[in-house]
Amino acid sequence: MSIKCDTCPRCKDVYPGELDRDGFHFCICGMSGNIVYQIPHKIKRASGHGWIHFGIGSCGLYKSVEDALNHMTEPEVRRWREKHGKCT
Repeated sequence: MSIKCDTCPRCKDVYPGELDRDGFHFCICGMSGNIVYQIPHKIKRASGHGWIHFGIGSCGLYKSVEDALNHMTEPEVRRWREKHGKCT
């Protein structure tokens, strides 16, 4: 089981005040460059019936926070630890 983007140190909040076109906050995956969501949400389909569900994103590359930190440079790790403290 891999960690989700809400706990991954590689997930970057590069646009902290920006929302996507549906009004939800997004981050950028530091590994794939894809848009990821850190909270689950749903939007109404533009045509037809039903909803489109968006879960919490995951690149699926890391099994734990420590695993992700081991693949980062020392300055990146230092900045992440200053912001988040010790990992759990």
